[in-house]
Amino acid sequence: MKNIGIITTSRIFAQSFSLIVKERPELEFKLFLLLDPNQALLDAEIIKIDAAVIDITNNASKNFENMLRFCEELRKNIPGCHILLLVSQEDRGDCKMVIEAVKNKTADDYVFYDASLEYLLAKLAAF
Repeated sequence: MKNIGIITTSRIFAQSFSLIVKERPELEFKLFLLLDPNQALLDAEIIKIDAAVIDITNNASKNFENMLRFCEELRKNIPGCHILLLVSQEDRGDCKMVIEAVKNKTADDYVFYDASLEYLLAKLAAF
């Protein structure tokens, strides 16, 4: 069983994703919705998540340094945790920042926000 942390402020995305995962027990994911960015790191540590899906849409441009620090702290405190960033492919600036984060190994990978849920689930299963 993989503990997956969904780190987002979008309740609609988090709850929808949670419903999809519940419909797919063969994935063996236990989903945790970490909706408070100020509490997410502590919650992730307590839960000992295996993977984090971090929604940076409408956030990275303004708080990219905070996102990087968050990812670095997550790596330091949970060394085996895989980090998957969720980004809009329409925002070129955010895309560049996310690609740089993957190159620097601050994050493991990224997925565009408008990719299919099947693709997102496959990425998580591959970790």
